[in-house]
Amino acid sequence: MIQNFLIIQPNIFLSKQKSIFDATGRLTREAEFNPAFFLRCIQQGNILFVGEGNLSFVSSLAQLPNIPSQRITASVYEDKIVSKDTAENAELLKKLGISVQCGVDATKLDQHYQGNKFSTIIFQFPHTGSRDPLYGHNPNFVLIRRFLKSAAPCLEEHGQILISAVDNPHYQGAFQFEEAAKETGYKNPETLCFEPSSFPGYTHSNTHDDGSALDSHNKFKTWLFRKK
Repeated sequence: MIQNFLIIQPNIFLSKQKSIFDATGRLTREAEFNPAFFLRCIQQGNILFVGEGNLSFVSSLAQLPNIPSQRITASVYEDKIVSKDTAENAELLKKLGISVQCGVDATKLDQHYQGNKFSTIIFQFPHTGSRDPLYGHNPNFVLIRRFLKSAAPCLEEHGQILISAVDNPHYQGAFQFEEAAKETGYKNPETLCFEPSSFPGYTHSNTHDDGSALDSHNKFKTWLFRKK
């Protein structure tokens, strides 16, 4: 049952979270402990998850200790809940007091959430599902730039964006995160390793097929973006 998958002891998270950022606000080596890093981010204010697919990532985090459920919004691109797993996760999130929204395009957040501000916006494994060039670029190159631009008006003054993706030359060449940050008004992104197994119950699923980036790759990173 979904409700029973949290097996990591709460005190581990609480003991780690205070040392994730140094005195200047930059990530420390302790940030490599993924769940504590995400927990700290969630506790800072209003949180928006986009492109959540089957909602298993936000469901995993939602069951950690000291989660402000009422300040979390979980959204999916699809216009309606289409799978049993997604429906179960959506039901769990709603019971916890988390808002679940369908039909949210991550490249149009400024339209979906006009006037709303978030301290953190999280996009796990963005991918268009297409390899066909768009304006002469990989479609994921375009996706990331549109996402970052649309998210900027929705961030609080010191807000941040977290994007997790496969860590290999192909994906880094497709997304070009550092260049995307420069082009869209963000500071050069910081990175930390992302370990999916640190999040009990998290099962990534592609938007346009039944595959998963977690099944065919073993190295991942989270990129942290802050506005200039």
